[in-house]
Amino acid sequence: YRSTHAVLHTANSLIKHNVGRREKILRSTRKGGDPVRIVAMPGDDEEAEFIAEEILAEKGAVGREWEDFAILFRTNGQSRKLELAFRERKIPYRMVGAQSFYDRREVRDVMAYAQLLHSPEADVPLLRVLNAPNRGIGQSTAVLATDWSRQRHFSVWEALCDPEFVSQLGPKSATAVQDFVATIAGAKNRIDVAKENAADVLDSLVKQIEYQNWIERACKTDSERQQRAEGIFSVVDSLRHHLGKGPKKTIQTFLDHSALASEKEDDLEKKQGATLITLHASKGLEFPIVFLIGLEEGFLPHTRSIAEGTKDEERRLLYVGITRAQDQLTMTYCSTRIKYGQQTGCEASSFIGELDDEHLLHTSYDDILGAAPSTDELDNFFGGLKDLLG
Repeated sequence: YRSTHAVLHTANSLIKHNVGRREKILRSTRKGGDPVRIVAMPGDDEEAEFIAEEILAEKGAVGREWEDFAILFRTNGQSRKLELAFRERKIPYRMVGAQSFYDRREVRDVMAYAQLLHSPEADVPLLRVLNAPNRGIGQSTAVLATDWSRQRHFSVWEALCDPEFVSQLGPKSATAVQDFVATIAGAKNRIDVAKENAADVLDSLVKQIEYQNWIERACKTDSERQQRAEGIFSVVDSLRHHLGKGPKKTIQTFLDHSALASEKEDDLEKKQGATLITLHASKGLEFPIVFLIGLEEGFLPHTRSIAEGTKDEERRLLYVGITRAQDQLTMTYCSTRIKYGQQTGCEASSFIGELDDEHLLHTSYDDILGAAPSTDELDNFFGGLKDLLG
């Protein structure tokens, strides 16, 4: 088996707790190996930033390829903070088994509104949300505004603000356009003139236009409604977090990091980068360095499995995740996570207690950050400095 002995021993010690399972022990052809790390994290922001920084450091020190790294997670919502941390550090990545947070409709819509608060002259985001939610500005009005702007060589926003253009519309469409212009202009003034926090203004705008109520009407399940609400909150929360990093941070720098106009998904085999992948989609794949996140009660094992008495399936899922690692495996759990805008306390997964400690290294985010640099790390630092100075 291609994983190290340390990884396989840890996996075998877990799966033996599945009652009634046919005995099957995987054996490694590779003796020893790095210990399997279990890292306690303060929260999901630190978890994402820690993983992103570790990938950058490992790639720089050892010369790894981006494709050597994989981050495994249980549920779709866990990828958001990772994607943001990767984009901020320009780490290329691909999603497998889950939709990218930045491809979700509600996320792209709220980001389009954020773009309008910075620059309403941006045609693409404006046309995206001109009638989202429905406000009586139909496709024909959007086409007329686009044609009007092209003929006069200015933006669609300038067309919507032009009394001559509005006078050509029917009474209902004209009123709807004027209301839209007033709403966006008023929100923008709160930022530019009143100097209000842009995240607060975006939050207020989304509530004013009742965007969440509108998009939730098309949802068929409670979980879909919750996911939409989480997506809306997450954009506002991410913007607030970004602006809090210093006076040079603006809506535009936030959008640049988030890459609203993200590239279209290519064939996954051709797309380069670290792999963000769900545990369910990871079966049959292997990666030299694996981070397995969210080892918490409610995530792994999932709340539903605890209630239904199907923890064996969850244990098997974790077993699959552990055995995806060829060389190095790091598993993390958080003390708190942000869920629907609220900081929620988390409990370490009961599965951690089932793992044999022989090849485990229990540590914490604070311990790792406070540790003195190793000889290898110092050599790499000074070597890089020497190359830089010529």
